[in-house]
Amino acid sequence: MNRLWIGLLVMVPFAATRVSACAVCFVDPESSMALGATWGVAVLLGVVATVLCSIVGVILFWARRARRMHAEGRLTLETGRR
Repeated sequence: MNRLWIGLLVMVPFAATRVSACAVCFVDPESSMALGATWGVAVLLGVVATVLCSIVGVILFWARRARRMHAEGRLTLETGRR
């Protein structure tokens, strides 16, 4: 069974005879529709980066707060309670 999957994965790239661009940028990559699609991708990447940076910021905030509370004696590492 595994040999079948490996064989298919090896043969599929060679089976493609022609690869074309999408309908948006096939004719003119400088058209307004292609530029709009490019800007759309850029905006979505910006949103994803913002969300990921926010998650990292919250994690760092929690780590600093836990370190500060532990140093003040309000948080013990054994129980995790105040």
